[in-house]
Amino acid sequence: MEYSIIVNPLAGSGRAKKIWQQLQSRLNELNIVYQVVETRYHGHAVDLAERIAHRFASAAATHVVMVVGGDGTLHETLNGLIKANSSLPLAYIPAGSGNDFARGYGLSQDPMTALQQALDAQHPTLINVGHYYDAIKQEEGYFLNNLGVGFDATIVSQANASSAKKRLNRWHLGNLSYLSQALGVLYNQEPFETMVQEKNGHHHLFPKTFILIASNHPYIGGGFKIAPDESLHSSTLELLVVERRNWLITFWCLRQFARGRLNHSRFAKCFRASRLHYVTTSLEFAQTDGEEMGSRFMDLTLDTCQYPFWGTSLKEKKFN
Repeated sequence: MEYSIIVNPLAGSGRAKKIWQQLQSRLNELNIVYQVVETRYHGHAVDLAERIAHRFASAAATHVVMVVGGDGTLHETLNGLIKANSSLPLAYIPAGSGNDFARGYGLSQDPMTALQQALDAQHPTLINVGHYYDAIKQEEGYFLNNLGVGFDATIVSQANASSAKKRLNRWHLGNLSYLSQALGVLYNQEPFETMVQEKNGHHHLFPKTFILIASNHPYIGGGFKIAPDESLHSSTLELLVVERRNWLITFWCLRQFARGRLNHSRFAKCFRASRLHYVTTSLEFAQTDGEEMGSRFMDLTLDTCQYPFWGTSLKEKKFN
C-alpha cells in the first residue's frame, strides 16, 4: 500500500509535530511509500483530502489516506473525501487532545502502535458514519464521533479558548480541559426547548433541555462514555436528551455522565435509530467531532452511511 499522509502539526497543542517526526523515521526505516502534506489553517484538511481524492481516484485498492492529528483533523479529512465522492480508505494516528475516535474503533493511544495497526491491515473495514442535514442553513456534513447542541458544545467552545487546555495536553490530560469547564457552563447554561420526532411520526417535547448529543460510538470529551451501547459497526445513532431539573438531580446526572451511565438514567431519554429528526427553538452552540459549528437555531435530520477505514482493531484482537 501507498499512503497520502495529512499531518496537523498543531494538534494536541503541538504534540502532533513531534509524533510525526517519530512516525516518519519508522516509515522510512520500513521503506513505506508515502507523500505528506501539512495543514496550515482551520478547514485546510478538507481541501487537502479533496485534492488527494481526485489525484488517486482510481487507486482505492492500493492507496490509503492517513491522518496524523486530532479528531478535528480526522473529521475534516473524512468530509473532504466524501465531498469528492472518494472511496479511498482512511487511516488514523491519534495525536490530538481527545482522540475519541481511536477509543471507539479500537486504536492504540500510542502513535507508534497505532501506526503498526495501519500497516498490519490487509483490507478496509466499513464503519458507520453519521450524516446531518440542517434545514435552516441548508447545510450538510458528516461526523465520526458526536454532534452535540448546548451543554457539551459550549464546553468545547470554552475549552478551545482556554489556555489550560494547552497545559493539560502537555501532560496527556486533554480530557480534563473539558471537565474543568463543565461546572462553569453548568451554572451559566440556560435550558432550551427541543422537539424530537420519531420515525412513526410521534413527537417528544423537551422544554428544559441542557444535554442534547447524537453519538456514533461510546466516547466524547477525551474518554467519557456518553453512549456505551453504541458502536461504529452498527447502522444506528443514539440521541441522548437530558432536561434541567433541580440542582441535586442535575449534579446526579453529571455524576452518571462521568461514570458512563447517564444513558440508562431515568432522568435521561434515549432515541436509537438509523434516522433522527429534532429541532431547537433558540440560539445554541453546536459542535461536531469537537469542531465548533457556532451559535444557531437547528432543524436537524441525521442518518448514517458507511466509509472504509484502514487499520486493525485492538478490540478484535482481544476478542479473538
